[in-house]
Order: sequence, then C-alpha cells, then structure tokens
Amino acid sequence: MTTSRFDAHWLAEAVRLREARAGRLDDSALLAGLQASPRDFDSRALARAGALAERLGWHQALVQWHGNGRLTGLLLAALATSGGAGLALAAVGDGGRPVNLVWALLGLLGMHGLSLLLWLGGNLVPAGGSGAALGRLWMRLLRRVPAARRIPELGEALARLLARDGLARWLFGMISHGLWALLLASALLALLTLFSLRRYGFVWETTILSPDTLALLVATVDGLPRLLGLGAPAIDTLSGVQADAARAAWANWLMHCVALYGVLPRLLLWAWCQRRWRAAGERLALDMALPDNLLLRRRLMPDHGSGHVADPAPAGIDHAQMPPAPRLEASAGGALVAVELGPDLPWPPDSGISLKMLERVESRDDRRRALQALAADPPSRLLVVFDARLSPDRGSYALLAQLASHATRTAAWLASDPAGGDGAHLEHWREGLAELGMSPSLILTDEAAAMLWLEHADE
Repeated sequence: MTTSRFDAHWLAEAVRLREARAGRLDDSALLAGLQASPRDFDSRALARAGALAERLGWHQALVQWHGNGRLTGLLLAALATSGGAGLALAAVGDGGRPVNLVWALLGLLGMHGLSLLLWLGGNLVPAGGSGAALGRLWMRLLRRVPAARRIPELGEALARLLARDGLARWLFGMISHGLWALLLASALLALLTLFSLRRYGFVWETTILSPDTLALLVATVDGLPRLLGLGAPAIDTLSGVQADAARAAWANWLMHCVALYGVLPRLLLWAWCQRRWRAAGERLALDMALPDNLLLRRRLMPDHGSGHVADPAPAGIDHAQMPPAPRLEASAGGALVAVELGPDLPWPPDSGISLKMLERVESRDDRRRALQALAADPPSRLLVVFDARLSPDRGSYALLAQLASHATRTAAWLASDPAGGDGAHLEHWREGLAELGMSPSLILTDEAAAMLWLEHADE
C-alpha cells in the first residue's frame, strides 16, 4: 500500500509508541533486508514501520482515520455554510425595515475580524498557540470517533507529529481559514440572493454620534474597494428617501466589503497555510533525540557509528561488562565523579551540596581510588560526569558500569561547552548509554537538573 510521507512518519511514530510500551515487535523477517539496503536510516525505519503496521492492520485503521477526517470536515463545512446564510439574514433582515449600514458591517465582518486578529496574534507570539480554534475543534471531533479509540497509539502519534515543526499551526490554520472562507462566501451568496429578491433600504441611525462619524467610518472601510474602482456612494444618500439606484449602490458596496475584507483574506491565508503545511511535511524526519530511535538506528545500520567508540578499553577494565544490580545496602548521600573532564569545564560545580565523594578521574590510579572510595562508603545516588565533546569509548562505559555497581542509583551528566552549545558527540553518548541500559531520564545534559537530581540523594 502506497502511503504519503506524512502517513509514513505517522505510522513510524505509532509503532515507536507501541514498542515503548509493549516491547520490540518481531522484525526478524525484515531485518536482513533492511540492513542490506543502500538507503539511509530514515528510509529503512519508515519501511520497517510500514511493514509492521501492515501486519498489525494499522493501514486500514489509517484509511478510517482519513475517512473520519473528511467526514468531520464535511460536517463542519455544512455548519459553516448554513451559518453563513444565517449570518447574512441576521445582518440585513427580511427587508421589512431599513438596514443600519454600520450594524450590517459589524454583523457580517465583526467575528471574522476578531478571530483573524486572534490567529495573527497566536502566530506572532510563540507562546500564544496557533489561534485556529476551528482547526482544534476538528481535531477534537476526529479523536472522538470509535476508530480513533481502537488504536490509541495512532491518535497519540498524530498529536506528537503535529507538535513538530509547526505542523499543527499550518494544518489547523488551513482548516480554520477554509471554514471561514466557506462561511463568508455563503453569507455573500445569501446577500446576493436576498438583495435580488427583496427591496432593501439603507440608513445611518444613531442617538449620540454625529453624522461625521459615519463619514469617517465609511472613508476608512472604503479604502480597498475604492482602490479597485468599487467605492461607496455619497454619504448623503443614506438620509431621506432613497432612490433605487442608491439602494443598489449601497447593497453592492456592502457585498464588495464582505468579499474584499472577508472572503479574499481567508482564501489567501488558506493557500499560504497549505503551502507551509506541504513544506513542513517535506522536511519531516525521525526525531533522533529519542533514545528509541537511537537504538533502532544501531539495529538497522549496524555499521553506522562504528567510529563512535574511539578507543579500546584501558587495561584492567572489562569493556563487555554491563551494569550489575545496584547496591541495596548503600547509605544515604550523594557522590560526584568526573571522568576525563576537559580543563575548561568548571570543576567542581558550584552547587553547595554535601557529598560523600567528589572525585576527578584522569588516570588508572584515579579510577582505582574512586572505586575503592565508593566500595568503602556506597552512596545512595551517584552522578558521573562525562565531557560530551569527546567521542565515547568502551573504557568510559565500562568504568561507568563499575562505578554504578557501588550506588543505589546512578545518573550520567553529559557536560558541554560552557560558552553554550551541545557537545559534538552528545547524540553518540546518549545512544551508547541507552544501549548500556540507562534510562533516558537519568541521562542529563543540564547542570541545574543534574545538581537537583543529586540534591535529593538523602531522600
């Protein structure tokens, strides 16, 4: 079954979530072919996810998601069409009484203008969200259908995927602007029908405002229509007995305002959001900050990163050793050990935490001394600091395993350039530590987070 790029990433994220909860799916029949493939990791991982999804029956579920999405969109489109007709009738009435021009303009364009400002504000302010309420409504309705509940990973994967690279902003914007354009176009068509079948008059009514207020308002709104040769009639035609020509002129001007200030901006924004949606979709890539994907890359590309482990393990260290069970009899307190930390990285960190041991390991003697100290007084929590700018080696991993055997809990702090920026080999460190069996929550890159974790050693 042929799937789009977005759907392929959707399935890949859903498979990742399923494997994170229930364990790795059996891919032994696929592995040899994928490992021999000349394609890059993303292509191999997407092919693997597609094959596993086919076996799980998720492709059919994906078709149902798309069908439900279209059905939900049609329902909202029908509501928008009927809402536009009702809006036009509410703004101009049935022709039994004159139409207040200002009231009609506010009724037809007021909510549209307010929602447009909210959308623009939501896109200009990073923390403000997208402001596309109709798009979020479509998403909520879509997730309530029975097909969305049978495979919860698909719904969660879709939400995670849309949260990346502004995809939700452009999808929700596309839906919202499309529905608003449909609503306003329906209102415009209803106005044309009403003005064609009934006789309407237009007035300016006010109790406290002067006639100059109307002239100022019309001049402000009339800027774009007049630029296109569709300007408003003379203001004085709103007072007294109106000729049929004046009635028709004001009716045309009102429809031009709805088209130019309502339908046209929404159509342009819909086209822009659609273009940005497609561009963001083409840039989609697997999130390599996730340990699951790092481990999958090792599995699908066994030769990848063979240079990640740069040096052999030092003599006397078993580089095949994995972390043994932690010490259950360890007393309270924390310990901090730095392994081959660069001289430009601050040591010791200015944390004010009381520690059992604060050791900097640079040589074989330092290793022996640190292991003896930990064995003599095992800590509750051990934080091991590595320089993330250096390429990891088997000796570092083996030393971590030996150090971890003397503590109840062990975390790794991957220290980077103090001037800012991640270490050059940060991803390699994460991948290796995850493969060693360390939980992602215990692989820290921020000093404040590392010190906070160590600070709770007495708990």
